[in-house]
Amino acid sequence: MALKHLLNEEDFEDIYQNHHPQDRQDFFDDFNPVLPTQTWDQYVHELFGSETLQCGFIQEQYGVNTYDTLQDTRHYIEQWATGNEVSQVAVEEVLPQEPYICYGTIFRAPVKLRGSMMDLNSKLNYSPTSPIQGHTQMKIIKPETKFLVTFPDETVVGDINAQLEKALNGIAEQGYELDFEVFAPVRAIQETLGRAREGKEAIVRIQINVYGPRMIAQDIGKELSQHKIYLQRPGYVRDGAAYENPHVLNLTGIQCSSMEIPVPLEETLPERETAKIVERAISGIYSSLTRSLNLHGIEGDERLNTSLLLHQKTALAFMIQRENGPIPDEYKLWKPAVLEGVSCYRHAVTNTRSMIELVETGGGILADEMGMGKSLSILAMILRTLNAAHEWAACDDMGHSKGRGLRRRSRATLIVASSDLMINEWFQELNKHFDGPTRAVINAIKYHGQRRHFVADSLVEADIVITTYHTLVSDFKGTKNDLRNMEWYRLVLDEAHIIRRQSTVLYRTVAEIAARSRWCLTGTPIQNRLEDIGSLLAFLRVSPFHNLSNFRRHIAVPFDEGGKRRQLAIQRFTTLLDSLCLRRTKDVLHLPEEEHRVRKVQLSLEERTQYDQTQNIMFRAVRNQNGSFDQKSTLGMFQVQLQLRIICNHGTWQQPFSWNRRKLHLLDEREAMVASFGREGEITCSVCQQTMPLSNTGSMYRHYTEHCRHVLCSECLEQSIPHGHESTPEKCPLCAPLWANSSQALRQVPSYQEDTYFRAEGRSSKMDVLMSDVLADIWGTKSIIFTCWTRTLDLIQNYLMAASRGTWKFERIDGECATSKREQILDEFSDDCQLRVLIMTTGTGAVGLNLATANRVFIVEPQWNPSVENQAIARALRLGQKQPVLVTRYVVEETVEQDMRALQENKRERANLIEG
Repeated sequence: MALKHLLNEEDFEDIYQNHHPQDRQDFFDDFNPVLPTQTWDQYVHELFGSETLQCGFIQEQYGVNTYDTLQDTRHYIEQWATGNEVSQVAVEEVLPQEPYICYGTIFRAPVKLRGSMMDLNSKLNYSPTSPIQGHTQMKIIKPETKFLVTFPDETVVGDINAQLEKALNGIAEQGYELDFEVFAPVRAIQETLGRAREGKEAIVRIQINVYGPRMIAQDIGKELSQHKIYLQRPGYVRDGAAYENPHVLNLTGIQCSSMEIPVPLEETLPERETAKIVERAISGIYSSLTRSLNLHGIEGDERLNTSLLLHQKTALAFMIQRENGPIPDEYKLWKPAVLEGVSCYRHAVTNTRSMIELVETGGGILADEMGMGKSLSILAMILRTLNAAHEWAACDDMGHSKGRGLRRRSRATLIVASSDLMINEWFQELNKHFDGPTRAVINAIKYHGQRRHFVADSLVEADIVITTYHTLVSDFKGTKNDLRNMEWYRLVLDEAHIIRRQSTVLYRTVAEIAARSRWCLTGTPIQNRLEDIGSLLAFLRVSPFHNLSNFRRHIAVPFDEGGKRRQLAIQRFTTLLDSLCLRRTKDVLHLPEEEHRVRKVQLSLEERTQYDQTQNIMFRAVRNQNGSFDQKSTLGMFQVQLQLRIICNHGTWQQPFSWNRRKLHLLDEREAMVASFGREGEITCSVCQQTMPLSNTGSMYRHYTEHCRHVLCSECLEQSIPHGHESTPEKCPLCAPLWANSSQALRQVPSYQEDTYFRAEGRSSKMDVLMSDVLADIWGTKSIIFTCWTRTLDLIQNYLMAASRGTWKFERIDGECATSKREQILDEFSDDCQLRVLIMTTGTGAVGLNLATANRVFIVEPQWNPSVENQAIARALRLGQKQPVLVTRYVVEETVEQDMRALQENKRERANLIEG
């Protein structure tokens, strides 16, 4: 340390000449920083304390979506740190001593992947670009006895197939030396990695361009054709190389090259399927659907308090068709046909043949965008079919009696909600939309909480039963199976994309429930993969897509292959969706316009000094520990940009960064990582092992961090509450036996008081600008302020207290806000004219909030994942919004925030998305 002190003495004086002596002492105490030595993936595991969040496990259990989100964040951080866009690594051309020509390409050569699927996926994310869009360049080597496909650094990707192996061995035995260019489609490989469970499934297709001397071209062509391998015209040939295919017949005096038909580039070389490209393709499919145009709306029951809007009337007509028929002929999937003189039925998508007409009714997917009143549409259908439900249940004695060991029929609609908060929202919808006499006779049961089994005997007499996914799982794992022992008139999954992974316990649990008809409600039926909706079709038991492998075979795999195969998949998918799914956008609501503005903030001199000092201190630590970018330095850079982003929010209220105080920032790091996940991240309950969205803090689980990393879902928390208590335990119930045994030892652990996080005095230029905007027309507007950090929420709260001076009110919702308190605040925000501002963390606002009362949304800081911001905005722009919505974002100039904003814009441009 003394040597470092001498070498950097000027740095010390520059950095701390204007700071308090204690600050200077803190710096000397911290001068030997200890950056985490774990990898990025291990760091995420440390933050969340769940094996579910180890990236390899994420891939295996949930596909590649969450893993890709993590890698996106890593990638953006590295771009920010280097100050460059994605580096374009030039393709290294082999320059032989004599001119080589291109013989052609071996099209779609199969390669069996080997090694760790997780490692391959990570390697692909940072593989060199190639001259062909969407592909990475690889190589073929033969280190011993087998030909292998490898990355440029010779990390093995996989084995070529036996047929090509024999051909290449034959060429090598004759002493010929060839040059191969290998182009591998990145996204297709990643999709294969995501769904591969066995070695035989991990097969990908590559293009191999073959180069060699002109004099041996015919010999190479002959050797390949003997093994039934034929060269085709490549979509790309390196500069300066002539193309002469030995498999093309050349006739004297005839220029045959003009007659040769090349394989279309878009077919052989599919474009890289980023999540946004998939989204754009799906958007095109949605826009081509015609079902909504051919529906005649049905009026709601006279017992409804609320008149249905036109799109809700057509939703009701669609649901009646899908549930009871008749389905219009043009939207039936099983079509009459005559094959070999025999009348039969043929499936419009799979061409499967059936000798009998299969029943196509039984439910479907209502996939209107968030905020369009899907719940009202379902309630309107429940009310309309009450009598039919009673008649169906009355037929119980005709073969469905409980005495025979079969499920007993219930006339009820079982609604599965995403959280206890959403259960309460459903009951609010009931009270709002059903008239008084109807609501008095409708028997609606909340099946949730510790006392839920006391109502089990009432389930048969219920009209509506509302529960949560995790309650179902908890019951199915235990001895109580009240809901599974019933056959329901109707089963409705709210936020149905929760079951998009067929391998999860959540999916298996709801799939086992018996029901006459099944419905999926979701504003996002497809998030990043077509297979997301394949799981919903399997849940609906739509033959032959009750087996997810059929969806993969006929739609997902052809879509991934690109070109004509993709067009065929899109055609099939459109036919399937038009039959089973109704999807409209909020455009049909003619909502008020959104106005977006970006407020650019300048740091004060003091803030800029602290920003630069923090950056210098942390960059020095990263440079000292790592000479070049790797997983550890990426992690270090994440912590650098995190501290800089916090200063952008907190200004000089923020204490000078100290490695000794890093524990105080663990909450900030976890919240920043949650924001990176967006709605895709998931976490596992430490007790019941059920997965939950990371973004639903406060309503679905509690994360204990003081002395452990345990996570408990709301059901497990309720079960842990001692008799006679109402509030959830402050300390982890799983570790309760340890508190008594080690209370003395715990008292000896140094604690970090919250008041040491902020200084007693300070200034934040961003908070000053934010308050100026919020106070403008405070009585003519209602505002929501979103930030991803709880500590930033603390600071905003202090500013609002000083600004309001008791003349108007504000409220706060964060991850620690109990469900009952959230409901009370939301009701007050709608009804109380004194309550003008609501502040909340972005994750808490992800699901279950109808904030149409607000007409101003403030996004305090940019996120690596722009969808997090969009989800927050969507809470205000929804059905019931009558005023234009002003969205204000804040970006501090000449800081990491400006770089993040630029990267967001570049991402949108590459995905051809327009914000606003």
